[in-house]
Amino acid sequence: MAVPYKAPVKDIVFGYEVIDSYNVLNKISEFSDFSEDIVIPTMEECAKFSEEVLAPINAIGDQQGASIENGNVTMPEEFVDAYKKFIEAGWASISLPEEIGGGGMPITLSGGTLEILSTANLAFGLAPGLSAGAISAINFHGNQEQKDKFLPKLVSGEWTGTMNLSEPQSGSDLGTITTKAEKQDDGTYKVTGTKVWITFGEHNMTENIIHLVLAKVPGSPEGTKGISMFIVPKVMVNDDGSLGDNNNVSCISIEEKLGIHASPTCVMEYDGSVGYLVGEENRGLNYMFTMMNEARVWVGGQGLACASGALQGASQYARDRVQGRPVGMSKEDAKKSTIIDHADVRRMLITIKSYVDAMRYLMYDNQLMLDLEYFAEGELKEFGEERCGILTPITKAWISDLGVELSSIAIQVYGGMGYVEETGVAQYLRDSRIAPIYEGTNGIQALDLMFRKLPLDNGQAMQRLLADVNKVIDEMNEGGEVLSDMAQKLKVEVDRLSEVTLWLGSKMLEGELVDASAGATPYLKMFGQVLGGYYMGKAAILATKKLEETGDEYYNEKITLSKFYIEQLLPLASGYASSVTAGKDDLFNIKAESF
Repeated sequence: MAVPYKAPVKDIVFGYEVIDSYNVLNKISEFSDFSEDIVIPTMEECAKFSEEVLAPINAIGDQQGASIENGNVTMPEEFVDAYKKFIEAGWASISLPEEIGGGGMPITLSGGTLEILSTANLAFGLAPGLSAGAISAINFHGNQEQKDKFLPKLVSGEWTGTMNLSEPQSGSDLGTITTKAEKQDDGTYKVTGTKVWITFGEHNMTENIIHLVLAKVPGSPEGTKGISMFIVPKVMVNDDGSLGDNNNVSCISIEEKLGIHASPTCVMEYDGSVGYLVGEENRGLNYMFTMMNEARVWVGGQGLACASGALQGASQYARDRVQGRPVGMSKEDAKKSTIIDHADVRRMLITIKSYVDAMRYLMYDNQLMLDLEYFAEGELKEFGEERCGILTPITKAWISDLGVELSSIAIQVYGGMGYVEETGVAQYLRDSRIAPIYEGTNGIQALDLMFRKLPLDNGQAMQRLLADVNKVIDEMNEGGEVLSDMAQKLKVEVDRLSEVTLWLGSKMLEGELVDASAGATPYLKMFGQVLGGYYMGKAAILATKKLEETGDEYYNEKITLSKFYIEQLLPLASGYASSVTAGKDDLFNIKAESF
């Protein structure tokens, strides 16, 4: 049987200290009182809700999935009931601004809550996760009438939101979309076209769904410059807020998928549906990136959620399972041992556990930067925007790739039982596999890091990030022998990353763009591995101070995890260097038909 989920509240709370979230957020007037006094009870309540309501129906959602009949998508009844409890408890709005009816907590806080909710039930968590992005897009770019009409019930969770980008002929290449929007005399638009891969595009958990749809107005420029964004409600909303007629929005089908079975992935048909232009024509892709960037950060969080849940099951199984005689153990002692006494099992578990910590710190820090970008002012706002831009593709790609890899390692801990569905760990692997694909494939994230983020401010933005890493190394060097040893190893990898970054910059200046693009993915992996070392270094510094203050063994374990990461996982970064600098020749020396 699957191990009952228990949220890692203490680890999550520690994560907020590692990224110095309280001191940073206290510089923003809205969050001047943000502290552990808010975080701890919030996470404890979220844990209780997730453990009691969401985790028990996770397997039900996986087994039953969503179903469709005559265009109507039906969720498992347990999900409908859980969603009602979810909005009644206020989890849909906790990290949304007070002025639009939210709880007024920072986006950073949702790092922990969404991690807990999605580890308990990833498919369920996708609905409110997308709604949050839709709310931000309307709040930042919509007019007051649109905000008044659509935000209140989106914020409360009474309605959900989606984003509609891809089409059958147009996956990530949005310049080729054909959905059209024709302006009407009353200022609205008639939206016509087909959209695919629409998460929770249709369901029966709420009475209305607010779609954000990318479309082209006739006569608009070619490619992505001619894309506009429209609010298209499933059901029309009257001026008094009541619901009117259906809006010619229909779900043609839902996909049969490897995982996230209780998250309906819809093919949506818009047949002259009424749409409301957001902002100005031909700026839709700019507006959509508000929603998309939030979603990309959280897609990394989905990798974290799956790895965290898989670890919990694998570690419990390893503590319980009696199998084999560990090397170096007497026959008598072996009778009382379980597989967690085997060195290789220990290696697998500590690998997952240390990566999970590094992934958590990175994702939380990325969300902290979103708060600075949205709510800070002056130089602090500029810093948040710059740093968020660099971290987002790494959070999305590095963490989501690891979510798949670590869930697979967790199955290996179980052995044959991991391959059996009743243990529940296989669901984490299946559910995690979508994360490297949607919201821009991880290859696209690598190209974004390479061609958009590396050149920011003539490369100085990247250098400022690496300078912050070096500041942590300097602090570690002053913290005693254990920290100093870790600092030396981290320094080697940071310097190597700096060398590779300069090589890539020179290639781009020389116009050797294909050579640079050939190394984009290993460069992102290398960067993620080094950033992981940076955050684990920060964690080791904090844990050392906490250990001295409290003597709590928990902090000694955190030091061990940082030490393991920096000594045994961080060196993988240098292994990517030759792949980054190899260039394009080997990739293109085999004919396409020979693959």
